[in-house]
Amino acid sequence: MGLDMYLNGERYFWDRPEHPPGTPPVKAEIYELGYWRKHPNLHGFIVQTFADGIDNCQRIPLDEDRLGEIMEAVKARTLPHTTGFFFGSSDGTEEEMEYDLRILKGALDWLLAKDERDTLRSVYYQASW
Repeated sequence: MGLDMYLNGERYFWDRPEHPPGTPPVKAEIYELGYWRKHPNLHGFIVQTFADGIDNCQRIPLDEDRLGEIMEAVKARTLPHTTGFFFGSSDGTEEEMEYDLRILKGALDWLLAKDERDTLRSVYYQASW
């Protein structure tokens, strides 16, 4: 039990080159881009900033700007103190900050990467508690 936090990416693409532009992608792949266990301060920042404070374990979309905003808050150490039932506590160490930034930077790099089959990439955060 507790707060499990996931950062996932979805990559949509056409499975055949004959699909004309503007038609919806026909395949999607989901990638696990990051995972945190009981880091409530990061969770609180994402929920308060990008989900209007509504915490229903819903998907919260994170685009390039949002990922950048989260990274800036981590670097500035301005994540809000957040509590919850079985959430545990964020430790605030340098190692935790480096881990957060490594995951977030990797997700941003993945979001911005393209290959010839990509039509759309998205990143979302989702927690389970």
